[in-house]
Amino acid sequence: MTSYKMVQNTSTSSLNYGQYYAKAVHTGTVDLDYIAERIQRNCSMKKSDVMGVLTEFLDVFKDEIQNSHVVKVDGLGSFKIGLKSAYSKTAKEFNVAKHVLGYRINFRPAYVMQKTGLVTDALGKQKVKYSAISAITSGITLREINDYQSPEDEKKSPEPSVTPGA
Repeated sequence: MTSYKMVQNTSTSSLNYGQYYAKAVHTGTVDLDYIAERIQRNCSMKKSDVMGVLTEFLDVFKDEIQNSHVVKVDGLGSFKIGLKSAYSKTAKEFNVAKHVLGYRINFRPAYVMQKTGLVTDALGKQKVKYSAISAITSGITLREINDYQSPEDEKKSPEPSVTPGA
């Protein structure tokens, strides 16, 4: 279940100043070790085998991204390298060391078509309306958290944090 909290807009320059909106909250972090443990519980592979596959996947992923390939992970999305670059007046004046300022990974989520209602066409016939929904977010249910403490706040707190699966 995805958690959210209600937040009041405090930006005085906003048209929506003083109004409330939902903000996603994150109640913890899971790492590769935890993911491998969960996968082990759901299949016949040992955790060490799963970790080996996941670790190798990350190595191959890095190699492919750095070789200018788009890495498509079915059901998740596509990843590709992006550059942050400064302008030069001409192509001849462009210097990679000077003008390329950084790198980033661009992510495009995989989409599924989901029925989102009915529409009536020009002839008065009803048809099913479909929308492209991120495969990862399809089926999300929400719950409001009133007393939210962020993982960053927990680090400041003397109470121990609980790690899923531990």
